[in-house]
Amino acid sequence: MAFKMENGVYTVRCRHHGCPFHADIKIELNIMGETAQDVEEEAKKVARDKGNTMHDAVYGTSHKLENPVMRKSSGLIRELRSS
Repeated sequence: MAFKMENGVYTVRCRHHGCPFHADIKIELNIMGETAQDVEEEAKKVARDKGNTMHDAVYGTSHKLENPVMRKSSGLIRELRSS
């Protein structure tokens, strides 16, 4: 079986003390995998990378994105069925 993410949105927040960074990252890539967990892990990697880029654009001179909190706020991992 194969799985695919549809309309994924992840919330990424920096844990650095006093950092106000909190962003909703929309996953616009076509992420597919053998299991639902594979898809979830890859989507988290994409969200972390996008969040890191956004964070560094604003707060990069003062600190790096520290141990980000990442949660799926919306989206569906759907099983692909062959006809």
